[in-house]
Amino acid sequence: MKKLVEEDRQLTGSSNKMNTSTRLSHVEINVSQHAKSIKFYDLILFPLGWKRFLCTTDCTVYCDGFLKIILSPAADKYKNAGFHRKRIGLNHIALYANSKKEVDIFYDEILKKNSIASLYQDSPDGNENYYSVLFEDPDRMKIEVVFAPKYFDKECWPNNLVNNFDPYKAGH
Repeated sequence: MKKLVEEDRQLTGSSNKMNTSTRLSHVEINVSQHAKSIKFYDLILFPLGWKRFLCTTDCTVYCDGFLKIILSPAADKYKNAGFHRKRIGLNHIALYANSKKEVDIFYDEILKKNSIASLYQDSPDGNENYYSVLFEDPDRMKIEVVFAPKYFDKECWPNNLVNNFDPYKAGH
């Protein structure tokens, strides 16, 4: 039995037989300036097909039909530390685009026209398998708009990197 559980863990990453597949339900982001963040997320999410689902003083909810992004005002006592993606916690959010052209249009019509700087390069970058543009929200949360038609293909980057770490080995 132990051998079967180990083989299952290696193949699927889990020995849980409850689900064969799951989706992310929502991402909640604590923001320092609720109104400013709503205006920013309206600007970037609406062109990608998202709708504002709910807007209250306690939270604002966006939905694309599968995933919700929730903006919640941070309590004053937590605002001073600010956000930094290099700290433990969320690094960035990536939103799918339907084509490289859609990434380019998003860059030209949304980012450039609203003076939102892209990170790491002056424009969208990549190839036919992974093409994206990265930028920051008002609290410096990194956001990526990406076209990646083969993102789940085991033969394509980053899935074809060599596994070199086993967290179950002694010393990890």
